[in-house]
Amino acid sequence: MIEQDTSAYWRKLLALDQAQPANVLNKHRTWHRYLRPILYKLISLPLRVYCPEKVVGLENLPARPPYIIAANHASSMDYAVVAWAMGKRREELYPITTKLFYDHPFTSFWIKVAANAVRIDTEDEFFPALRAAAQVLKAGKAVYINPEGTRSVDGSILPFRPGVGVLAVETGVPIVPVYIAGTSKALPTGWIFPRPYPVAVSFGKAIAMEPYIEKKRSVQAYDVYKEVTEQLRQRIVALSRSPY
Repeated sequence: MIEQDTSAYWRKLLALDQAQPANVLNKHRTWHRYLRPILYKLISLPLRVYCPEKVVGLENLPARPPYIIAANHASSMDYAVVAWAMGKRREELYPITTKLFYDHPFTSFWIKVAANAVRIDTEDEFFPALRAAAQVLKAGKAVYINPEGTRSVDGSILPFRPGVGVLAVETGVPIVPVYIAGTSKALPTGWIFPRPYPVAVSFGKAIAMEPYIEKKRSVQAYDVYKEVTEQLRQRIVALSRSPY
């Protein structure tokens, strides 16, 4: 019964079995979104010339949401290059962002223009982030998260937090592993404007949750969460070793 108790605990924490308002997404879809097409038109030129972007595996995206995009994190421009690669489908994607990025009005404004950002008013606790992500998935949309929890200073892939496994298994939605290359060079930590450097985005095959949900019947739930998390990290590491 331990695994069932663990699963029940997380489902309660994420409010997965509770009804939620039909308009739960409205607070993340601000008026700034009307400027979004202009923004991505503007950044398309430098991404093609100044920081040429290569996109691989876009066909691996599920036909429709909900799903989770889980990507490595090495630069503040990571989400922008993934969203640009997705084209119009970026509108179904909701990135989880901490209050750190809202401290400056200029930064806050452009985040809201670039994305249907889900603001989390904490930098240390991941429970609110998981709960907010679960709400988005229950509403039939996709979530963008960085399982490392922080930016890598040298571009290497850091250990993943198991929360992504909890979220995927308990919601039952597939995870799309994504590897982003070159952004740590194009826009390193502390830089405001990018410098010339090619970037690439690789979308891996989605990881279905049905086998893990079934496995949870005979294995402790937390072990299943960790297995999903490790499988995800291995997929992203494999993508990082693939030629572009």
